[in-house]
Amino acid sequence: MAIKDVIPSMFHRRLLLLLMVSLAPVAAVGTQLVRLTVVRGEELREEAEARLVSRSWTPTVRGRILDRKGRVLAQDRPSYDVAVDYRVISGAWAETRAGELARRMHSDEWPELDGDQRSELIERYAPAYRAHLDAMWQLFCETASIERAELDERRDEVVGRVGRMFATIVTRRREQLEQEMAKGRELTTELEERIERQAARPIREQREAHALVNRVPDDVAFVFRSQAAREVVIDELVAMGVPTERATVPLMPGLDVPGAGARVYPFERMSAELDMSTLPSPVRREGTASVPIDGPAVHLLGWMRDSVFAEDHAHRVSRADADEAFATRVLAPDGTDRGGYRTGDLIGAAGIETSWEDDLRGLRGLTVTKLESGEVETTSAEPGADLELSIDIALQARVIAAMDPEIGLASVQPWHGEPRESMPYGTALYGAAVVLEIATGEALAMVSTPTFTRDQLQADPASVFEDPIATPHINRAIAVPYQPGSIVKPLVYCHAVRNGLSGLQERIVCPGHFLEGRPNILRCWTFRERFGFMTHSSMYYGSQGSPDVAGLTPEEAIMGSCNIYFYELGERLNKQGSLDLYGSYGVGAPFNLGVGIEHAGRVGPGGDPERMEYRDPTFLGIGQGPVDWTPLHAAESYAALARGGIKLNPKVVRDGLPPTLENLHLDQHSVDIALEGLRMSVEDSRGTGHHIALDDGLQEPIFNAPGISLWGKTGTAQASPRVFDPDGEGPEAARTVREGEHSWFVVLVGPEGSAPLYSVAVVMEYAGSGGRVSGPIVNQILHALIAEGYL
Repeated sequence: MAIKDVIPSMFHRRLLLLLMVSLAPVAAVGTQLVRLTVVRGEELREEAEARLVSRSWTPTVRGRILDRKGRVLAQDRPSYDVAVDYRVISGAWAETRAGELARRMHSDEWPELDGDQRSELIERYAPAYRAHLDAMWQLFCETASIERAELDERRDEVVGRVGRMFATIVTRRREQLEQEMAKGRELTTELEERIERQAARPIREQREAHALVNRVPDDVAFVFRSQAAREVVIDELVAMGVPTERATVPLMPGLDVPGAGARVYPFERMSAELDMSTLPSPVRREGTASVPIDGPAVHLLGWMRDSVFAEDHAHRVSRADADEAFATRVLAPDGTDRGGYRTGDLIGAAGIETSWEDDLRGLRGLTVTKLESGEVETTSAEPGADLELSIDIALQARVIAAMDPEIGLASVQPWHGEPRESMPYGTALYGAAVVLEIATGEALAMVSTPTFTRDQLQADPASVFEDPIATPHINRAIAVPYQPGSIVKPLVYCHAVRNGLSGLQERIVCPGHFLEGRPNILRCWTFRERFGFMTHSSMYYGSQGSPDVAGLTPEEAIMGSCNIYFYELGERLNKQGSLDLYGSYGVGAPFNLGVGIEHAGRVGPGGDPERMEYRDPTFLGIGQGPVDWTPLHAAESYAALARGGIKLNPKVVRDGLPPTLENLHLDQHSVDIALEGLRMSVEDSRGTGHHIALDDGLQEPIFNAPGISLWGKTGTAQASPRVFDPDGEGPEAARTVREGEHSWFVVLVGPEGSAPLYSVAVVMEYAGSGGRVSGPIVNQILHALIAEGYL
């Protein structure tokens, strides 16, 4: 249809044409407004804010870690980083300055020049700026005392890392913009160009300084800061006719020397006194020994790293999104995370340092200056929170000293028994020890051997992470599961009574083997050729004793660690009762101590109770078969027994929260009987925890700490041999490097005549007898408790 048919009047047609002509400029302005506010709005807003707002950060410090007596175990030491703006590191600064100078020097003709002509003018001045940067880097190396090749490698690493980050973010932005801007619209070339411009806008890391040298001394930082304030004239530019004021540049462009904290550990190396006269006679001597201790708390405290990963940033964002209280604490008024990670920041990498990272990490101060109005908004820096541990570092060191192979208790000795081929006399033994305060569940000591220092970790990480025998990086106290062996026997008795499966004083005969007519399986530990196929019934009552008299009491069964008695109780408990027994003491659920990787322990093959077989509960009655737990489980289970069946979740960090209690509903008479059996085990000469036998046929008591009351139980647990193949699939044959049983000893101890105050658990890997190996180590821990004023 023709327009004259719609608008017949010539006057009105001309009026409409004038209106359309007049609206065209308005439409153009409107289109430009939309482009600037919607398409490029975020980009331009950032650029405008950068010109109108100045931000400056003030450093903070990481929280300290203290032991139970207020000793500082970890703290920040003030130091400085030397950082340089990314545009200087990448070299873009030279091109930018050359472009700015070219526009100023040729301002009249600049608008008329095409791209090639402008580039030619820029390149006229760029070499002078590049030469200035090269001289700057040389001065940087001299001031920092590093080689130029090393500096160039660090610069390349920054450029590469930021480049990869930029590429990832650009891809993500492009995908989001295409979804938002092209929704319902044809993706034209013009729209694609707009999307690309917005997606490719610089990221924060391309506009900020990156540390090239970390934690320099005060004197070096002072020199760098002095250099940052100086300006120089580029003579080459002056020779080209550039006025002096325009040829003046910073001596060290983009240089920043922010405060940084070096994490120090005051007790990284210490020594502990050991009374050598209290050792077993084969290694005993007069006087005391000062034992050097390296890294006494390294497994608990952990260590730091200075590499910031994408996951670190993501964690802060996700927690702020999910935790309103956290967001309120860490976000500045403009939404900036004051604890956010920047290049060169120290981050917890293991142990408490990583588990409590968000609490220990301080918040930077932020000063925002609005350049137009001069208004200043200041948010003060906040130090990270201090953490107080229940650990006594002096006691911890004394325990490590007792477990030092050089002292002799933690190395294969003649009184331990016949050595194995893979472990001759003198072979170092490794293990763990835990000391719990019964009333609170707090750990006074939590030791894993061998230990190491953070210097060793940095200088020779393979010696920490790749040693197949010592495995020093693993915290054996909480991260390695072991079969418990006979230390579970008093717990088995109490749960059998609780479930109505055993009388309080029920006697059970020990014929030496559990199955009638099958003397070679399910035997008592005494029913072997080397012991003359002795039974506990005959040991205690003689071969002529009548059946009703020859049966063992529960106290006697615990004292002598009779397998037959507890095979019987394990069979009565059956599958469900066994699962309930071990589950009651935390097996299968981590304690969540916040000190690093924990193992929850397992019941059933591979931790699957459904795969348990008919005979498994019988073995579980003596702590063998498909079950394992950690030394912390062992210490807490005995502490629960001392509390009359009240279980507490152990603690290492004193977080101010009350302990979690669980009543196991044990019969109190059964608890008293179990404790009596444990007392007899260490005080009665027939007890497995009473003495060690020496090669000359003599015996000597395991325990000689004065003024204490003691309850305890030995355990010897089966262990699969440890095999090491030095060249994988190569020609060299794999060899057994460790074999035998794990050695357990758990005790309850208090001042003489009082109730137990502390629970102590020790396990030594592939060491054999619990009494002969772990017993003397426990004895030294008791001496340490006395020396530190706990007993």
